[in-house]
Amino acid sequence: MNLYKSTQFHFLHSNDPECVSKLLPYLRMYGNRCMSYSTTQPGLKHALIKSIGYISWLEVKKFLHGKSAVVLSDPVTGPDHQLLLIKKLEEHLGQITLVQISKTLAETLFNEGYSVYQIGVETELDIQSFSLSGKRKSSLRQWNNKGRKSGLTVEEKRLSEVNRQEINRLCQDWLNNKGRKEFSFLTRPLPESNEEGVRFFWARINGKLLALAGFDPIYSEGEIIGYYHNFDRLCSEAVNGTSAFTLLQAMEKFRSEGKKFISLGLSPLSGMEQGYTLSGPLQKLAGLFYEFGEKVYPFKGNDRHKSKFCGRRQKVYVASNAGWFNTMMAATTACGLEL
Repeated sequence: MNLYKSTQFHFLHSNDPECVSKLLPYLRMYGNRCMSYSTTQPGLKHALIKSIGYISWLEVKKFLHGKSAVVLSDPVTGPDHQLLLIKKLEEHLGQITLVQISKTLAETLFNEGYSVYQIGVETELDIQSFSLSGKRKSSLRQWNNKGRKSGLTVEEKRLSEVNRQEINRLCQDWLNNKGRKEFSFLTRPLPESNEEGVRFFWARINGKLLALAGFDPIYSEGEIIGYYHNFDRLCSEAVNGTSAFTLLQAMEKFRSEGKKFISLGLSPLSGMEQGYTLSGPLQKLAGLFYEFGEKVYPFKGNDRHKSKFCGRRQKVYVASNAGWFNTMMAATTACGLEL
């Protein structure tokens, strides 16, 4: 039997109270990308094939007219069924753009005629072998020592166990200090309530909340094998290195539990190399954004901070059947960037 013809989409929207519960079985089995859990965020639409998996996207307005679909990360399914979900969604919606996808999926889609562009690198740390030794990690050692000497304490608690007004004050202070609004899509909003598998660590001095670090689970065959450091909020009064200190404390907890790795997520426009459809002019444009686009996004600062952890850097991509201009506009709109 032809699987493509015999399968049928079941459409879900994040507003559906039962949406997440219907996605979770597939997430637990196949959610092995750092962005997999982010497919459960508000505002997304989902197409699910029972017993196979699902694909999630955000509808955005095109530059001139109509709408475009921006798919978040690899489809949450086994590798043999990813192309099936993408092709069926293409049949349903027409033009689609997939953002922050793996190298393997990028190669597959390039061979299917999609335009493919590298958008940066993801950084991953091996929890069990990670250490603070070595010249390149001198900053981490300094921040770790400073945190201990300043009296910083880090404690794991669920969201429901921390005063929400206290959390909101921290987040507002963080936003004011950054001087920009919250991004979206690739950075999902801080949840309002407890979520399955999501963990939070809170840094305080003398009881005052100075920082939080939140971690989304990364799954494989029903088990949590690692975490994505997706949430990082820092008070303007925090001592230098508080964010790194909180992350290091969380890593120690995960190490004791036998977890394998932590993803620090995407460094946009970092490590860009020509290849696929990334021609000379586009690569040059990406380089200019990285060097001079701080008002749009802190590209260099983000990359410098993550590089201090000396993790594995893996290239990630955008793939689209919509042409490079529509791809750029759709992806930036989805992420809440203002060019």
